[in-house]
Amino acid sequence: MKTKEHVSGEGAIVAARGRRNGCPSTSNSALRSPLQAPNGERAVSAARWLRVAAMLVLAIVYRCEPGWAWSDRGHKLINAAAVDNLPQPLRSYFQARIVYLLEHASDPDLLAHDDAAERPHHYTDLDADDTYPFPNLRRQFVLERAAPMFWQLRNGDSLWQIERFTLRLADSFQRRRWQAADQDAVFAAHYAADLTQPLHTVRNYDGQLTGQKGVHARFETDLVIALADGWRLKPQPAIFLPDLRGRIFEEAVASFNCRNLVFASDRIAVSGRTYLDPQYSAVFYKLAGPLAEKRLSAGASFVGSLWYTAWVRAGKPPLPGKSVQALAASELKVEAALRRHMAK
Repeated sequence: MKTKEHVSGEGAIVAARGRRNGCPSTSNSALRSPLQAPNGERAVSAARWLRVAAMLVLAIVYRCEPGWAWSDRGHKLINAAAVDNLPQPLRSYFQARIVYLLEHASDPDLLAHDDAAERPHHYTDLDADDTYPFPNLRRQFVLERAAPMFWQLRNGDSLWQIERFTLRLADSFQRRRWQAADQDAVFAAHYAADLTQPLHTVRNYDGQLTGQKGVHARFETDLVIALADGWRLKPQPAIFLPDLRGRIFEEAVASFNCRNLVFASDRIAVSGRTYLDPQYSAVFYKLAGPLAEKRLSAGASFVGSLWYTAWVRAGKPPLPGKSVQALAASELKVEAALRRHMAK
């Protein structure tokens, strides 16, 4: 099936920055019929009208996310830990780009605010049309390597987007298109990080089916912001993934299996009190905090492995920047200078 390309240009990202979260709003001028436009503008207005109509349909079909997966802070934590977790020379290559990777970590979320077609890229509701351990989705995605059907898009297509941008990153590496590689790395990382958030794998993504509405933001945003300073992520080393789709599906199922701990922690924390009670946060953070840290670490390992797999698939092309030997020598000089300073 032909899938709709999402907008990923710098101009669209800049335009999206600063706009409020939620479904896109439409002004009266944007909804003006092409028949009301001057003759010279009718062709342009007609096209604009069709685009707006399509956006309205998409906004109805696709859900509005209640928050940003892992929050901007969480995505930055994952990207930073993923870089440190890479083998050389890829680690040095990404370290030289760390500012871009952190500043743009949430660009896909900014795009999702204005583009309804972008939103399904951030989640996959595994239990929407299948039951654990999701044999039908596994057969389609892993074994048959098929594209998503149109009707499946309402349940999200993050599995496919992770593969798509990992392969795009490999192509950019192979073609030495370093600027494009930066953007591909950001999008692959963002969708992969979203998948490690358990509530991005279930229909009950915001507790709306269990009377726990708002749990999405309480877990991925409020909790992460409150506890992140005390965390030290411990991801597994980045490795080459020979079966890319198999590994993506495996991570999705692992994330899904953590969902009940989030819901249970929320129910226990609010028992006998309201969500506004400070004690709710204290209990919820104590119960769900370790899980969030564990899933963020899993996200860093997953992202690092995707980046490394892309480079290996590209044939391990020479990377721009300092050589590994030069960087090692530089690090030794810095360490020696610090030792001399401490000895004074």
